[in-house]
Amino acid sequence: MRTTRAAAFPLAAAALLAAPACGFGTPSQVLPGLAHPMASSDEGFHVSDEATLHDYNGINLVLPDGWHVDVADNCLSPPGVPPTPGGSCPSAALRIRPHAAEDGLIDSRGDDLTDPEKWRRPWASCPKGPDSGSQIRAEHAEITEHGRFTLVSGEEARYSEWMVTCTGGGTFRTRAWYVAEVDLEFDVPAMLDGAAEEYDAIVRSTDLSRYKTIS
Repeated sequence: MRTTRAAAFPLAAAALLAAPACGFGTPSQVLPGLAHPMASSDEGFHVSDEATLHDYNGINLVLPDGWHVDVADNCLSPPGVPPTPGGSCPSAALRIRPHAAEDGLIDSRGDDLTDPEKWRRPWASCPKGPDSGSQIRAEHAEITEHGRFTLVSGEEARYSEWMVTCTGGGTFRTRAWYVAEVDLEFDVPAMLDGAAEEYDAIVRSTDLSRYKTIS
């Protein structure tokens, strides 16, 4: 198991964009948090020309170019990833989960992030078999990355990434981040390899200054 630090999101000054509400393309007013001031400011985490400032119930974060909101404001998808049939959040999307420990998704201290068997978060699973359509079993899981960092608004986030091997030899990576101070989890059931750094950059950009006020 190794501890890594993913690349930080570019800190380029630019204009702020409105984010869609509830995934249906309706414009909504986004109020920057204290760590996301307007682009003319010399302080804070700036948003590049290609990025979007997104708000979910007071949780302010930055979406890289091409990322979009699917199904609901807590379902954030990489470029080219559509909603799944039936309109559910795609497995490759980053989920935002307030009250995670209260809802039984993780322990309140985040110790689950050091357990190789705790990768089984909602919707994290091996794919269905191409012939039978039944769920393929997971044979082995190991933590391949683990660490911690500070969000732009000052809270500590811990994270882990698991590599899961399925029957037949197929693998997938799943990752979870947890902010124990406010009981907030981010997770992605099945990471897209090409978007690995962007998942992490989104979480690192999180500003909870407004969220702590309203939660």
